[in-house]
Amino acid sequence: MMDACSSLLAHYQYILALSENMLSMARQSEWDALVYIEEKYVQAVSKISELNAGIEQTLPALIQDNITTLLRQLLDNENEVNQLLQARMRQLKELISQSARQQTLNSAYHKFSDLASILPGEIKTTG
Repeated sequence: MMDACSSLLAHYQYILALSENMLSMARQSEWDALVYIEEKYVQAVSKISELNAGIEQTLPALIQDNITTLLRQLLDNENEVNQLLQARMRQLKELISQSARQQTLNSAYHKFSDLASILPGEIKTTG
């Protein structure tokens, strides 16, 4: 029983370490690294139910308190990561919008880049 409890607590600590790494990557705008760590995080979280199944009795109060503290930290980290991701999404939307406006302008000016296409008839020069 105690081995299973220790294993569960250690796994929550591992999840918290992954969460802290994700937060660090988000703060540094290292989005590819964040996604890579997030994959490990999701796998680690999915293993919790498997570890819980190996525990037949109620967890001791000390273990419950430790897990509760870890869960609070995980939620705080997740909230901050979500805020940083929302800010990044706003930046990307703005970049996409700017790109679309630039493309529209380029297309409009491209139509007029050939002088012959905007002047009626031939241009006659005296010489």
